Amino acid sequence: MPSFFRQILILLWKDLLIDLRRKENFLSMLLFSTLTLLIFQFAMGDDQRTFRLALPGIIWVVFMLTGVLSLNKSYQQDSENGCIGGLLLAPLDRTVLFLGKFLANLCFLLVAQLLFLALCFLFFPLRVQHWPSVPGILLAGTVGFSALGTLLTAMTASLKGREVLLPILLFPLMVPGLLSLVNLTAYLFFDTRPEQVDAWWNLLLGFDILLLVVSILGFEFVMEE
Repeated sequence: MPSFFRQILILLWKDLLIDLRRKENFLSMLLFSTLTLLIFQFAMGDDQRTFRLALPGIIWVVFMLTGVLSLNKSYQQDSENGCIGGLLLAPLDRTVLFLGKFLANLCFLLVAQLLFLALCFLFFPLRVQHWPSVPGILLAGTVGFSALGTLLTAMTASLKGREVLLPILLFPLMVPGLLSLVNLTAYLFFDTRPEQVDAWWNLLLGFDILLLVVSILGFEFVMEE
């Protein structure tokens, strides 16, 4: 295996191992997402039909809120033990550092998202109309968020008030992807506007590619600064 890919796998395994050992990160995300979902339900009252129609948007809003919590913790735990400083001093390409952190965030967010969706199916009588599209929507929705989040977390890691600054920067930039995801999830659950599905997929995939490329190129500059 080329050293480039071996180094990425080592960094990925390092981050996943830390997350497995520090179970409070995962539990706090799951608890936060569950409470947020229940708050949305209580706010809408007894009109379950309206809540189910709004659920595609609620799912992705809750996911982004919990995702920010995860991104902050991922860099915080590296800063606490001096790992970031050691990695920057190591003879590693900055792209390797980015891809290792990006893939670790991606795996962690996907697992949290799958458990969150399982809770949605447990609490609400939902039927998925297009099961084959579920993995693709989850992956496409998480790739762009993880790529941009990894870059912005690195940018704000050394700043005061980074917990507030990160969502302020991240959420507006995710609007095109969020619109695509909400419409695709509505199609997934309710088979709404099938004629627009291809257009939303094209927008989402193009947006993911753009975010991934920009994040890789920007990460080296951010680390040098």
